Order: sequence, then C-alpha cells, then structure tokens
Amino acid sequence: MKTIQSHRQRGLTLVELMVAMVLMLLVSLATVGLFNISATSFKTVDAGQEMQDNARFAMEIIGQAARSAGYQDRTGPVTDDDLTDNVFGPTTIDAASWRIQGANNAQISGLTSLSFGSNNGVNKSDALVMRFFGSNLPDPGNPAVAKVAGGFPVPDGSMIDCSGRPVPYPIGSLDVGVSAFYVKLLAGEPELYCKSWNSNDASPSFSDTQVIRGVESFQVMYGLDTNSDDVPDRWISADAAWDVVAALTNWNDVVAIRVGMVLRGPPGSAQGQSATASENDFYPLGQAFTCGSSCGSVEDGLKLSPTNDGRLRRAFATTFMIRNAVQ
Repeated sequence: MKTIQSHRQRGLTLVELMVAMVLMLLVSLATVGLFNISATSFKTVDAGQEMQDNARFAMEIIGQAARSAGYQDRTGPVTDDDLTDNVFGPTTIDAASWRIQGANNAQISGLTSLSFGSNNGVNKSDALVMRFFGSNLPDPGNPAVAKVAGGFPVPDGSMIDCSGRPVPYPIGSLDVGVSAFYVKLLAGEPELYCKSWNSNDASPSFSDTQVIRGVESFQVMYGLDTNSDDVPDRWISADAAWDVVAALTNWNDVVAIRVGMVLRGPPGSAQGQSATASENDFYPLGQAFTCGSSCGSVEDGLKLSPTNDGRLRRAFATTFMIRNAVQ
C-alpha cells in the first residue's frame, strides 16, 4: 500500500514581497525621472532652436531696413515732383525725417506721424526708425513717368519695408518708406513690432506688424563718423545722439548700428537655474561691448537680470553698416 505524501504550497514571505516592491518602486522612479529629463531636454532644445530661428529672422528684417536707410532712387520713373534733390534731415523732407534715428527706453506710436514714448520701453528697450525712398514701375507708354493704378504709383517691388509691403517712390514729402522697430507687450508677452507707412491708401497711415515673440530686451547703439571716412569713430546711445545733434552734428553722421536682443522661451523651457544671480545676467549687445561715457543714461539698459522663472533665454547681437550716404 502506497503512502500519499502531502506537498504544501510555498510562496513569498512578507519580507521578500516588500523587497520586491521597493525594487520595483526604485525602477519606476528612475524611469519617470529619465522620462522627465528627456522631455525637459527636448523642450529646451526645441525652445533654443526656435529662438535661433526667430533671432535670425528678426536680424534679417532689421538688416534689410538698415541697408535701405537713406536710399533714393535717382534713375527710376517718378510721379509729379522729383524729390531726390532733397536729403534726409531736419529741414528738408520733413521736420524729423532723418534716414535713421532712435530713442532710448521708448515705444513708437502714431497713425499719421511717429511719436517716441518716454521711459516706457519694455525692460528699457529702445526704438529704432529707418527711412528710405521707394521705387516705381515705369508706364509702358512713357517710361519716364511711373505707372499708376487707382490713382497711386505702382511700386516695382525692389524696395520693401519691414512689413514686407513694396514701397513706391514718394508722391509727397511724407511718403518715404519707413521701417520702425520697438517692443511692446501683448497678453503679457513682449514682442518685437515693426511700424510702417502705407501711402497707397485713401487714408495713408502707419500700421503695426508683429515680427517675433519673446523679445525681453531690444537695444541699439549708433556708430558715429566724425571725420567723413564712413567708419564709426565711437559708439553712442540715442540719448547721446540727440545731444550731439543739438550741439555738434546730426543723425546723418551715423554710419553703423549695433542691434542686440534678449529672447526668452516658453515657461519650463530651461533645464535648470544658475547657481548665482550674476550667472543669470544677459547682455543684449554682448558683454564685451563697451561705450564708456558715450552710453549716456542708459548703461543699465545694456544688462538684463531676469528672475528665475524657468524660461530659457539667449542674447543675440550684430552690427549693420549704413551704406547709403546722405550729403
């Protein structure tokens, strides 16, 4: 007769179960942490690339305006009066129509004329204005005059303002092309705007166009030529330039501009915060850029010290030469 042996079922002890749970929890925490780091890195890289693209686009628009500043079409067809004998300055085309001018810590307003604000720039951002002549298509029947449609001259598209609008040859002393840049807030986000003049309209006026978002600081310095060699001898601020205009020379002696911006990404785009406050400082025109006493009263505007708000930030700067001489 066979004896039937009983086999008891065996399982995990409470200690073994707790150890397994702890190990699984550690693996889960490591997985979640790795995912968060990966997601944050992706957001940072994406924000950095977006800022690079935005800065490149903005500098291209501003550079195009700088290269156009002071341009006068002396060979193309005109409408009624040939204005090329006029120069950009305080007593010729208009009382304030310099080929280039600016203001510190200011915004730009106005529908029929430009007005600089006073101490209302976003983070002490500057305002920059550049003016130029447009160019017309010739009339097929009379190439010496401009083609007209709807009572307005037809631009040939070779000269455009900061909004992308083709600019015709001016039919009046105020109808010069204008590309003006400044920063203002929209729903709490600082944005770079361009203001341009639309002359081909029943009611000509200035209009705003958004350029890029996230511009916390927009700074401009001006290279002044004092010995007529078309090379900047010193860099001055807009405040100092106005003082110089009144005492020594005029805005037409500005032969170069240095433009700097600080851009910021969306919330949570920064992977970590710097350990010290000084490491969070940003210099729109570059930390190595100096202008000494020529900076006037805006030297503190050349450094931005934002709070640790989890946003990625980058500074971008470049220099443009003003190539159209005004005599």
